[in-house]
Amino acid sequence: MESKARHLSLNGLSVLIILISFIPLTLLFFISGKNYTWVQISAYYTIQLLLLLIVLLFVIAWFKAKEMANADVEGFSFIELSFKKIDKEYFGFDESDIENLELLTNLLPSKNRIVIREVPKNKQSGNLRFLFSFLDHIIEGGIQGMGKKSRDSLSRLVQKRFSFDGSEINENTFASSYSKWSQKTKEGDYDDTRKAIAKALGIS
Repeated sequence: MESKARHLSLNGLSVLIILISFIPLTLLFFISGKNYTWVQISAYYTIQLLLLLIVLLFVIAWFKAKEMANADVEGFSFIELSFKKIDKEYFGFDESDIENLELLTNLLPSKNRIVIREVPKNKQSGNLRFLFSFLDHIIEGGIQGMGKKSRDSLSRLVQKRFSFDGSEINENTFASSYSKWSQKTKEGDYDDTRKAIAKALGIS
């Protein structure tokens, strides 16, 4: 429903821009002192309308592409990374992971999910808290101290763009894992891991 409202408002704005853009041309006809025929006037308006429509089509396409990209990354933005500096061995990333990480940070749809291969001490597949520390480094402003709405957006982002080696990320444990990670991060329990991640990302 919200998307439809935004679409309608964009269409309304487009019509308003077209109408306003005709004002200078209309004034020109009145103050120029020349006698224009209706054919000439119609031709001028038609040419201007066509040019405006072409420009507006490009603008609308850009806005829609941006909207789709933001929806795919749940409204998050990311820091600029130098992908040549990333320690692929530390993260266990292959070329596909690096490619999809680059697409993610550029707010573009990914081809596949980024695979997190870090294994926790309990030997269960995947390490959600390691992923939180990773995201805390690459998301603008970090992910600590999030409210429920932002946390839900983060959960959807993780579900869409990441996976653990050989398994899906458990959505049911996301909130509790985030709370524990956030608290332990404040207490400094993950300082060594965070330093290692920053170094491996080439941002330390």
